[in-house]
Amino acid sequence: MKVADHAGSLAEDEARVEAVRDALGPSGAIRVDANAAWNVDTAVTHIPRLDRAASGLEYVEQPCSDVEDLAAVRRRVDVRIAADESIRRAEDPMRVAVAGAADVAVIKCTPLGGVRRALRVAESSGLPCVVSSALETSVGLSAQLALAGALPELDFACGLGTLSLLDGDVVAGEDSLRVVDGSLPVPRRPREPDSVSLNHYAIPTAERREWWRARLDRARAALGAVST
Repeated sequence: MKVADHAGSLAEDEARVEAVRDALGPSGAIRVDANAAWNVDTAVTHIPRLDRAASGLEYVEQPCSDVEDLAAVRRRVDVRIAADESIRRAEDPMRVAVAGAADVAVIKCTPLGGVRRALRVAESSGLPCVVSSALETSVGLSAQLALAGALPELDFACGLGTLSLLDGDVVAGEDSLRVVDGSLPVPRRPREPDSVSLNHYAIPTAERREWWRARLDRARAALGAVST
């Protein structure tokens, strides 16, 4: 669950967490993600209250932005701390583990540069990993599932049931990776977009198409700089 949407959201967050616990029952695992919105003192105050509202949180994802702040929070609360942005946006993913800043590493292969690089990051972190979606269609989800399937251990459920958050998919029919009974298959081949679906979800304006072309150009330039 996303929390910390605004500075005064704690009471709202507690109520939502309580409602989710009521809906799940005692056996469901609840995680919250603050998207680095808190400072150390705020995190230390809010996390125990959300933990009580949930009757036990599985972990809190990225409560603070800095690795040092994550480590400080982890020393002061009893709930597991998971690192997301601190890993995928960092030059050295090992820094999170060395600093004792997290109990769990959230790994997203798309922003990390693919399955092989994400596997290296997972190994170097030295932490239990959760493979999570970057809100992709089935094309991206197939890579995330390949990453999850390649990890030697998965101590926590993956965060890959996100296709339902989109209006549709660019992969048609049975190849669309939609959750069934809480599970997704590890695909034996990459998922490919369907031409009809691509046309249906085509970018509607020339201005937006140009925005994406410019972004792709910047990505190619950055990849070229890295490869040399």
